[in-house]
Amino acid sequence: MNARADTGSAPFTGDTQPPSDYAVLRRDPEYAGLNRALLDLVPAGQAPAVLDVGCGDGAVSEELLLRDPAMSLVGVDPDPALLEAARARLGDRARFVVGDASSVSRLFPPDVFDVVVLANCVHLVPDLAEALDAIGRVLAGGGRLVFNSAFYSGAESPADLPRYAELVGTARATARKRGLPPARSAAGRPSGLRRTVEDYQAALAAAGFTDVVTDERAFTFGPRFLTALCSTPMFATAALPGVARHIAAELLTETLEELHERAPFTIMRRCVYFSATRP
Repeated sequence: MNARADTGSAPFTGDTQPPSDYAVLRRDPEYAGLNRALLDLVPAGQAPAVLDVGCGDGAVSEELLLRDPAMSLVGVDPDPALLEAARARLGDRARFVVGDASSVSRLFPPDVFDVVVLANCVHLVPDLAEALDAIGRVLAGGGRLVFNSAFYSGAESPADLPRYAELVGTARATARKRGLPPARSAAGRPSGLRRTVEDYQAALAAAGFTDVVTDERAFTFGPRFLTALCSTPMFATAALPGVARHIAAELLTETLEELHERAPFTIMRRCVYFSATRP
């Protein structure tokens, strides 16, 4: 199933030096298309209790409440600054708690939530088995877990891999010319980015989840999305290890603008969606 985002060859806007965090990506209108497909998986109910794990600044929390104002919503994120932004966004319409996916069973009583949502963040979870166990404990029987990711093994189109290589390679060359040689990365690709669809399916089964439904969708993204992607710590630090994160993001964005001036720079990614039930 394919969805096409706005990929026109419009020039870059004034957002040429984005802040180096995930909030920029969450606000991107093209990236929002990934969220809409995920939110469609959230079952409707009578005032459900919903846990938004990795809620960040509350963008997805807000969309959930717009869809069902009667729900009782709690957001969890490890970044206190982002939680403050979420509170400013939603006030007393939701509650926000510092934590991560693996800590939710220590933060909340068992069997208390009807739905748990992880929007575009499961690839950042280091110990997937531990996180799924914790989530299963706070979900009520028959409750649903829904999550997605556009960052997994197989998400990139093979035809677009040279474009990523050109972007990163050119940015690294520019960094070296400016006396900012990137370090050699010994860690390799983060474990979350190496997971496959089958890895997630196996982890859900091992954690005892049932009725697992998987859907992969292809999205085409233009320069707005890529600019936001370059600002994220995950991408900037992996592309230019050892270079200050905000400088790495600026170099990547500058390179992206140059490449886009030569020819429209778009990429295709797949996003995988999961829905599963706690028996």
